[in-house]
Amino acid sequence: MRQVHVAGDKVFVDYSGKKLPIVHRKTGEIREAEIFLGVLGASSYTFAEATWSQTLPDWIGSHLRMFRFFGGVPRLIVPDNLKSGVNRSSFYDPQDQPQLRHDGFALRCRVLPARPTRPKDKAIVS
Repeated sequence: MRQVHVAGDKVFVDYSGKKLPIVHRKTGEIREAEIFLGVLGASSYTFAEATWSQTLPDWIGSHLRMFRFFGGVPRLIVPDNLKSGVNRSSFYDPQDQPQLRHDGFALRCRVLPARPTRPKDKAIVS
């Protein structure tokens, strides 16, 4: 299935699922970091960053840094159905996190979570 994306319309966001080991310089302790990805639909221009967790503060912070990196905010954010981004997964009526919804409206964009078990909804970031 081929999807057509308009420039500036959508950004697909998710965590990669792989963890990046980071070694503390002085102690030698190894700590795992999550990899956040954001991909613009039309150009496949990609933002990636490592965060310590997938919690809501890291999730929101990654979005704000991503928008700064892109130099703007798309019309629609398409997150996967992870706990930080979605309160309730549903095929017809998913509920996103209120904080993400509030920040999205403040930035004048909408949040539309990908449908559960539908990888084609976010294939560009998978």
